[in-house]
Amino acid sequence: MLDLLTVGDIKLDTFILVPDASVMCALHMPDCKMCIAYGKKIPVTAMTSQIAGSAPNVAVGVAKFQKKTGVISVMGDDDVHVHAKSFLKRHKVSSIHVVAKPGVRSSSATVLTYKGESTQFVNHANVEYRLPDTTKHASWIHVSELGEGYEQLYADAIAMKKRHGTQISFNPGTVQITEEKTPLFNLLRATDILFANMNEARSLLHIHNGESVHGIVAGLHHLGPTIVVLTDGANGAYAFDGTTLVFAPVFPGDRVEATGAGDAFSSGFLGATLHNLPIDEALKFGSANAASVIGQVGPTAGLKAFADLKKALAAHPTYTTKTL
Repeated sequence: MLDLLTVGDIKLDTFILVPDASVMCALHMPDCKMCIAYGKKIPVTAMTSQIAGSAPNVAVGVAKFQKKTGVISVMGDDDVHVHAKSFLKRHKVSSIHVVAKPGVRSSSATVLTYKGESTQFVNHANVEYRLPDTTKHASWIHVSELGEGYEQLYADAIAMKKRHGTQISFNPGTVQITEEKTPLFNLLRATDILFANMNEARSLLHIHNGESVHGIVAGLHHLGPTIVVLTDGANGAYAFDGTTLVFAPVFPGDRVEATGAGDAFSSGFLGATLHNLPIDEALKFGSANAASVIGQVGPTAGLKAFADLKKALAAHPTYTTKTL
């Protein structure tokens, strides 16, 4: 019996730390552009390739909480698939449902990091996901970023919850939020924990600015999820159960590279939830895990074990949540 089964693309990410660039931001907009010299050979401070993707990131993170996890993913019949299976085995994550599809190239991404912020060039494999019958043996399923062809998978997740009581955590991707199809809102109504960052939340609710945090989490909760977890970068994170709104500030730590911070937060929150901790404590574990991940390059190198996160939180006794 698995405690958590995650679903989504497994990618090979190449991380490049860019030492010399410039950033230009519009006067009244949060959108910024990174500028580098065109047609030049640019020296970098680090370059490394790692297995990544929300599904493996969250599965590895929750496995560090001494929970049994597995991944469902469709990859290309290539070296990345072989590397991914080895990576998951090393982290004690089941890869029995990580399959290779002939004629498909595995997903990949190149991540440019400048001053702690990441710009990603992503290539998603064009595959369709389904839930095999054996997924009924999972207590939780985490549905993360997917490309096109997600509709049947969403229906499968809802059916699994109805038949077997499987709990669902959900972090919708850009494709799903942009398309706004009925399957997205069907899954939101069946979701136990919704994870979204501030930009995703505003897009889901068609809010551009001016709405309070209370209004945003209430709007997301109205879509159906039992618990809403909203992350807001350096501004901290929130959890709302329909009655109580809890805030957690950013956990202290150095910022090296931000890829995977959201997944680390999700795995910390889910791991704590699987240990039956309340949402205020789960927020702390999520924040501490995210802070550890952004202190290193890549989405999994900084993931901490449950016991280590307990020690990190104990070492910062003034770090606390508050009810708003």
